Amino acid sequence: MTIHTFAVTGMHCASCGLLIDETLEDEIPGVTRSQTSVRAGRTVVHADQTVTPQQITQAIAGVGYTAAWEATS
Repeated sequence: MTIHTFAVTGMHCASCGLLIDETLEDEIPGVTRSQTSVRAGRTVVHADQTVTPQQITQAIAGVGYTAAWEATS
């Protein structure tokens, strides 16, 4: 299991966070959980080793937000 953390900008309400989480969990094979905090401006993604930060960043951009990869643990 890999955990990726991203700073996300452009979110305004809880629905924004839900949209990001649903998109990541539904559209990227290997993502097991996504937790977005609108208040903190962060998304934490739990995924297997096949998922890259670039895939996550692109998926977030695809729903209208900007994500910057911060860390993998």
